[in-house]
Amino acid sequence: MSGENSVQSVDRALDILEFLAGEKRSCGVTEIGNAVGLHKSTVHRLLGTLMNKGYIEKDIDSDNYTVGKKVLFLASSVLDRMDVRTVARPYIRRLSERTNEVVHLSILDGDEAVYIDKVESLRQGSVRMHSQIGKRVPLYCTAVGKVLLSSEEDEKVKELLKHKEMYKFTRSTIDNVDNFIEELHKVRKAGYSTDEMEHEEGIRCVAAPIHDRKGKIIAAVSISGPIFYMTEDRLPEVKSELLQAAEEISNQLGYFK
Repeated sequence: MSGENSVQSVDRALDILEFLAGEKRSCGVTEIGNAVGLHKSTVHRLLGTLMNKGYIEKDIDSDNYTVGKKVLFLASSVLDRMDVRTVARPYIRRLSERTNEVVHLSILDGDEAVYIDKVESLRQGSVRMHSQIGKRVPLYCTAVGKVLLSSEEDEKVKELLKHKEMYKFTRSTIDNVDNFIEELHKVRKAGYSTDEMEHEEGIRCVAAPIHDRKGKIIAAVSISGPIFYMTEDRLPEVKSELLQAAEEISNQLGYFK
């Protein structure tokens, strides 16, 4: 096989892997082929290779395919190198226990925020949020996104968002750059940010920055929950717990005000 063909095969195999990673269920060869634009025979060949390496698994009953457990090894090796995740883990766990809400740890990746850790609420019958480790979320309508951008200059923020559609997820979503810049000014002054049902209806979120030893914002920690639990009356208490946890994580990373 020529070098060019080898690269093309790798590219196609990664397309298949990424497609299956985005699905919540197993998929058949025809469906995969239609999704990635490849002939069934090519898909079948690539799936065989990926299965042999453990990155794809086949359901014996349905003959459908899903992402294999080998992918977890790759993901964990990346996450293990993220020192902030290791340091923050006990603090976000304690934060969730104290507030009985979902806690996320996020980082900036390009023009989106990425969840690198999550602790679920221990509350009985708590509403499950549509979030998971590795999920990417917009910057302009999430509390973590606002915090992660709060240390950037206005012009850089405008440049980052100018080619990004500011989709209106809810009636409260900020959907233009100028209003978002105004929001960032408030975040910088306050030292934390809020998401008042801007990304998901009925969900309120508060986020605070995590700094490295040089004072750079490298991550955001947030508390999220339904508005009937995350009431306005509770916000001062929740915010206090959040800011304390963010400060303690930053201290562990060598940052002191």
